[in-house]
Amino acid sequence: MKTIFTSKEISIDQTPILIKEIKSIGQLITYTSFNEVVADTTIKTKGSAFVNTFNRFTPVPILPSADKQLVIIGRGKILAGINLSLLTDSGVTVKNDSVWVDLPAVQILDAILNPSDFETFVEKGEWSNNEVILVKAKARRKMIAHAIQQNILPKADAKAKMIMENFLHNMGYKHVEVF
Repeated sequence: MKTIFTSKEISIDQTPILIKEIKSIGQLITYTSFNEVVADTTIKTKGSAFVNTFNRFTPVPILPSADKQLVIIGRGKILAGINLSLLTDSGVTVKNDSVWVDLPAVQILDAILNPSDFETFVEKGEWSNNEVILVKAKARRKMIAHAIQQNILPKADAKAKMIMENFLHNMGYKHVEVF
């Protein structure tokens, strides 16, 4: 009974660490767009055809719709920039104190929407996990499309060129051309 309140030696289990994959990431993220989109879908059920037909013959809909409906609000961010692992040796030319760099095309590098970034606005009916995943994927596509409409790619391209020019000037090159 005396040993109940006394401290004991701490032992930490030695568990092996298993590394399955190491991936080199060579990205220059030059622009981030934070966004909020609404994605929705309606699925007709077996009973919805009958209910909708019945409601058409009444002056005011009597029966509630039997359609399944899901409306979610997704918040996240879109990262745009350059995948520098696509830069080849032929894309860089160095001569004395001059350098010319042909950067790879700017692209959407990632769209980050965490599970906690979604809010259910309307949920009517029973939804399977796969159906919900499809609506969340729709929100992701809408977020990417919205970022592209906001001209994220030209802005990311201009910023990438400026960053590379400044970097190369700071490396000591007198004449720098980035295109």
